[in-house]
Amino acid sequence: MHMSLFITWAMRRRVRPTATAALVISVAIFTNLSLSAEKLTLKVVKVDSEETSGEDGKGANAVDGDPNTWWHTQWQDANPEPPHEITIELSRACKISGFTYLPRQDESANGTIKDYEFYVSDDGDDFGKPIKHGRLDEGKGKKTVSFEPRKCRFIKLKALSEINDQPWTTAAEIGVIEDTGKPTLKVVRVDSEETAGENGNSANAVDGDPNTIWHTQWQDANPEPPHEIVIELSHPCKVSGFTYLPRQDESDHGTIKDYEFYASEDGNDFGRPVKQGSFAGGKEKRTVRFEAKECRFIKLRAMSEINNEPWTSAAEIDVLVD
Repeated sequence: MHMSLFITWAMRRRVRPTATAALVISVAIFTNLSLSAEKLTLKVVKVDSEETSGEDGKGANAVDGDPNTWWHTQWQDANPEPPHEITIELSRACKISGFTYLPRQDESANGTIKDYEFYVSDDGDDFGKPIKHGRLDEGKGKKTVSFEPRKCRFIKLKALSEINDQPWTTAAEIGVIEDTGKPTLKVVRVDSEETAGENGNSANAVDGDPNTIWHTQWQDANPEPPHEIVIELSHPCKVSGFTYLPRQDESDHGTIKDYEFYASEDGNDFGRPVKQGSFAGGKEKRTVRFEAKECRFIKLRAMSEINNEPWTSAAEIDVLVD
């Protein structure tokens, strides 16, 4: 069989999970289309519960790369109580510095995780104590959780509670952040965001998806600039610049014109801007460089908008590291 035809056939194969009263085993691989040996892929090896009768809620959906499918714990015939857990194998052992959780993306919030514990393991059996635990923010945006890098081959996400205290757990996508030396970014505060009229959540500015945007409020109120977004780096490093990608749809609403950029060690004292200037119009990514500065937090302040409207928007904001 021709290699490309074989790959297509193999990717379309689905393995029907076999359920038992205590344990459900699921197998799925989100295959890298480039077939690069270096690309990290994820495979679900175990979940405590999944719904396969009332809907396609198998655990494998949490790593299939499709935000429109999800893992859902059982709800037909039984509603097992949390905690619920999913164990995932990485295609190779590596250092990870965080994980991502994307809630289900339909109109329902059923199963959205509230309190969680996250574990790592070398062998998939001994997970020890959680390396991170906490509470996830509400909303449909992707959640990013960072921690000190740990080498592992297996991860386990345990959902301790649900956003509305229901017995279920759901996940559209679960991913890991491989530690490559470059920091991961997390939004810690913004002065304004639109979450009623659209998904303009500030976290969209660092989610790696150019098709989502941070947008300041426009429904019910239109606060005037300047607008600002404060972002935490997963670890301190020397930042020598930043990038700004405007929204990539047909609109230019909120595209930044004049800006100031700040760096801070503690997230409170930002002092004077390390760079200020103006962007031209257009959809391309802007790259701004400056003398490297050690920091843990950055702040981008939008002083004005390309058409002198009151909004600010950003598809992606990132840093350049020495």
